[in-house]
Amino acid sequence: MRNTDRKRLFGIAALGAGLLVLGTAGAWYGDPLYRPYGSGAVTYERQNMMRKHAYAMGQLADMLQGRHLLNRDEAVRLARDLEAGFGDSLIKNFPPGTVVAGSRTAPRTWRYFGAFRNNAEAAKQAAARLAEALEKEPSVQDAQQLPVWGPPRRMGYGGRGHRPVGLVSMEVIQEFDRLNATCNSCHMLFRGWRR
Repeated sequence: MRNTDRKRLFGIAALGAGLLVLGTAGAWYGDPLYRPYGSGAVTYERQNMMRKHAYAMGQLADMLQGRHLLNRDEAVRLARDLEAGFGDSLIKNFPPGTVVAGSRTAPRTWRYFGAFRNNAEAAKQAAARLAEALEKEPSVQDAQQLPVWGPPRRMGYGGRGHRPVGLVSMEVIQEFDRLNATCNSCHMLFRGWRR
Protein backbone atom coordinates (compact mmCIF):
# COMPACT_ATOMS: atom_id res chain seq x y z
CA MET A 1 0.00 0.00 0.00
CA ARG A 2 1.31 3.42 -0.87
CA ASN A 3 1.96 6.11 1.63
CA THR A 4 -0.77 8.40 0.25
CA ASP A 5 -3.36 5.61 0.48
CA ARG A 6 -2.48 5.08 4.14
CA LYS A 7 -2.83 8.78 4.82
CA ARG A 8 -6.19 8.84 3.09
CA LEU A 9 -7.45 5.79 5.05
CA PHE A 10 -6.15 7.28 8.29
CA GLY A 11 -7.91 10.58 7.51
CA ILE A 12 -11.19 8.81 6.78
CA ALA A 13 -10.90 6.78 9.99
CA ALA A 14 -10.12 9.91 12.03
CA LEU A 15 -13.06 11.74 10.47
CA GLY A 16 -15.39 8.81 11.23
CA ALA A 17 -14.16 8.63 14.83
CA GLY A 18 -14.61 12.39 15.21
CA LEU A 19 -18.16 12.22 13.88
CA LEU A 20 -18.89 9.31 16.21
CA VAL A 21 -17.62 11.27 19.21
CA LEU A 22 -19.53 14.40 18.23
CA GLY A 23 -22.69 12.42 17.58
CA THR A 24 -22.64 10.74 20.98
CA ALA A 25 -21.57 13.89 22.83
CA GLY A 26 -25.04 15.32 22.27
CA ALA A 27 -26.61 12.14 23.61
CA TRP A 28 -24.46 12.32 26.75
CA TYR A 29 -25.21 15.98 27.24
CA GLY A 30 -28.90 15.66 26.32
CA ASP A 31 -29.07 19.09 24.75
CA PRO A 32 -32.77 19.97 24.26
CA LEU A 33 -32.00 22.55 21.61
CA TYR A 34 -31.28 19.90 18.98
CA ARG A 35 -33.32 16.86 19.95
CA PRO A 36 -36.45 17.72 21.91
CA TYR A 37 -38.03 14.62 23.38
CA GLY A 38 -39.69 13.77 26.69
CA SER A 39 -38.98 16.39 29.31
CA GLY A 40 -36.48 17.89 26.86
CA ALA A 41 -39.38 18.88 24.59
CA VAL A 42 -41.01 20.82 27.43
CA THR A 43 -37.69 22.46 28.24
CA TYR A 44 -37.26 23.34 24.58
CA GLU A 45 -40.68 25.05 24.48
CA ARG A 46 -39.98 26.79 27.76
CA GLN A 47 -36.65 28.16 26.51
CA ASN A 48 -38.22 29.35 23.25
CA MET A 49 -40.95 31.15 25.19
CA MET A 50 -38.37 32.82 27.42
CA ARG A 51 -36.38 33.93 24.36
CA LYS A 52 -39.54 35.54 22.94
CA HIS A 53 -40.13 37.29 26.26
CA ALA A 54 -36.54 38.56 26.28
CA TYR A 55 -36.91 39.84 22.73
CA ALA A 56 -40.14 41.69 23.56
CA MET A 57 -38.64 43.22 26.71
CA GLY A 58 -35.56 44.30 24.74
CA GLN A 59 -37.66 45.93 22.04
CA LEU A 60 -39.76 47.76 24.62
CA ALA A 61 -36.64 48.92 26.46
CA ASP A 62 -35.14 50.20 23.21
CA MET A 63 -38.29 52.18 22.43
CA LEU A 64 -38.68 53.60 25.92
CA GLN A 65 -35.01 54.49 26.31
CA GLY A 66 -34.81 56.24 22.95
CA ARG A 67 -32.60 53.80 21.05
CA HIS A 68 -35.48 53.24 18.60
CA LEU A 69 -38.37 55.50 17.72
CA LEU A 70 -41.45 54.74 19.76
CA ASN A 71 -44.02 52.89 17.69
CA ARG A 72 -46.95 52.94 20.09
CA ASP A 73 -48.95 50.24 18.29
CA GLU A 74 -45.95 47.90 18.22
CA ALA A 75 -45.20 48.62 21.88
CA VAL A 76 -48.79 47.80 22.86
CA ARG A 77 -48.64 44.59 20.80
CA LEU A 78 -45.38 43.55 22.52
CA ALA A 79 -46.88 44.24 25.96
CA ARG A 80 -50.00 42.22 25.07
CA ASP A 81 -47.80 39.36 23.82
CA LEU A 82 -45.98 39.41 27.15
CA GLU A 83 -49.29 39.41 29.00
CA ALA A 84 -50.43 36.36 27.02
CA GLY A 85 -47.13 34.57 27.68
CA PHE A 86 -47.17 34.98 31.46
CA GLY A 87 -49.54 33.50 34.04
CA ASP A 88 -50.93 30.06 33.21
CA SER A 89 -49.23 30.04 29.79
CA LEU A 90 -45.89 30.19 31.56
CA ILE A 91 -46.84 27.74 34.31
CA LYS A 92 -47.87 24.98 31.86
CA ASN A 93 -44.26 24.77 30.64
CA PHE A 94 -42.99 23.91 34.14
CA PRO A 95 -44.42 20.47 34.94
CA PRO A 96 -42.66 18.81 37.90
CA GLY A 97 -39.30 17.25 37.15
CA THR A 98 -38.64 18.76 33.73
CA VAL A 99 -35.00 19.52 34.32
CA VAL A 100 -32.63 18.30 31.65
CA ALA A 101 -29.07 19.20 30.78
CA GLY A 102 -28.99 22.63 29.21
CA SER A 103 -31.83 23.94 31.37
CA ARG A 104 -31.17 26.72 33.84
CA THR A 105 -34.31 26.16 35.89
CA ALA A 106 -33.34 25.67 39.51
CA PRO A 107 -34.82 22.66 41.33
CA ARG A 108 -36.22 25.02 43.98
CA THR A 109 -38.75 26.12 41.34
CA TRP A 110 -40.82 23.03 42.08
CA ARG A 111 -40.12 23.14 45.82
CA TYR A 112 -41.57 26.65 46.02
CA PHE A 113 -44.01 26.38 43.14
CA GLY A 114 -46.58 28.61 44.84
CA ALA A 115 -44.12 31.51 44.88
CA PHE A 116 -43.22 30.80 41.26
CA ARG A 117 -46.90 30.81 40.28
CA ASN A 118 -47.38 34.13 42.11
CA ASN A 119 -44.45 35.66 40.20
CA ALA A 120 -45.90 34.46 36.88
CA GLU A 121 -49.27 36.00 37.74
CA ALA A 122 -47.65 39.24 38.92
CA ALA A 123 -45.75 39.47 35.62
CA LYS A 124 -49.00 38.96 33.70
CA GLN A 125 -50.72 41.75 35.63
CA ALA A 126 -47.72 44.07 35.21
CA ALA A 127 -47.69 43.45 31.44
CA ALA A 128 -51.44 44.19 31.29
CA ARG A 129 -50.97 47.48 33.18
CA LEU A 130 -48.07 48.38 30.88
CA ALA A 131 -50.21 47.77 27.78
CA GLU A 132 -53.04 49.88 29.21
CA ALA A 133 -50.63 52.71 30.04
CA LEU A 134 -49.11 52.56 26.56
CA GLU A 135 -52.54 52.78 24.93
CA LYS A 136 -53.10 56.18 26.55
CA GLU A 137 -51.16 58.60 24.38
CA PRO A 138 -50.41 61.88 26.17
CA SER A 139 -51.70 64.97 24.41
CA VAL A 140 -49.74 68.18 23.99
CA GLN A 141 -51.60 69.66 26.98
CA ASP A 142 -50.67 66.63 29.09
CA ALA A 143 -47.07 67.05 28.01
CA GLN A 144 -47.14 70.59 29.34
CA GLN A 145 -48.87 69.79 32.63
CA LEU A 146 -48.01 66.22 33.62
CA PRO A 147 -44.62 64.62 33.93
CA VAL A 148 -43.94 62.91 30.61
CA TRP A 149 -40.82 61.33 29.24
CA GLY A 150 -39.38 61.71 25.77
CA PRO A 151 -36.28 60.20 24.25
CA PRO A 152 -33.02 61.93 25.20
CA ARG A 153 -32.18 62.80 21.60
CA ARG A 154 -33.76 65.46 19.41
CA MET A 155 -37.44 64.68 19.03
CA GLY A 156 -39.16 64.35 15.70
CA TYR A 157 -42.55 65.75 14.97
CA GLY A 158 -45.65 63.98 13.76
CA GLY A 159 -47.44 64.13 10.44
CA ARG A 160 -48.19 67.86 10.33
CA GLY A 161 -45.22 69.02 12.36
CA HIS A 162 -47.23 70.15 15.38
CA ARG A 163 -47.28 67.09 17.59
CA PRO A 164 -44.17 65.56 19.14
CA VAL A 165 -43.86 61.81 18.70
CA GLY A 166 -42.36 59.45 21.23
CA LEU A 167 -43.81 60.94 24.40
CA VAL A 168 -44.96 58.57 27.09
CA SER A 169 -46.36 59.26 30.52
CA MET A 170 -44.31 58.47 33.58
CA GLU A 171 -46.89 55.76 34.31
CA VAL A 172 -45.54 53.81 31.31
CA ILE A 173 -41.97 54.04 32.63
CA GLN A 174 -43.09 52.96 36.11
CA GLU A 175 -45.08 49.99 34.76
CA PHE A 176 -42.20 48.89 32.55
CA ASP A 177 -39.83 49.10 35.54
CA ARG A 178 -42.30 47.09 37.62
CA LEU A 179 -42.52 44.39 34.95
CA ASN A 180 -38.75 44.33 34.57
CA ALA A 181 -38.29 44.02 38.35
CA THR A 182 -40.79 41.14 38.46
CA CYS A 183 -38.92 39.29 35.72
CA ASN A 184 -35.55 39.89 37.37
CA SER A 185 -36.73 38.76 40.81
CA CYS A 186 -38.11 35.54 39.32
CA HIS A 187 -34.82 34.91 37.53
CA MET A 188 -32.84 35.56 40.70
CA LEU A 189 -34.97 33.12 42.69
CA PHE A 190 -35.68 30.34 40.22
CA ARG A 191 -32.93 30.41 37.61
CA GLY A 192 -29.78 28.47 38.32
CA TRP A 193 -26.50 27.87 36.56
CA ARG A 194 -26.40 25.98 33.27
CA ARG A 195 -25.84 22.27 33.90
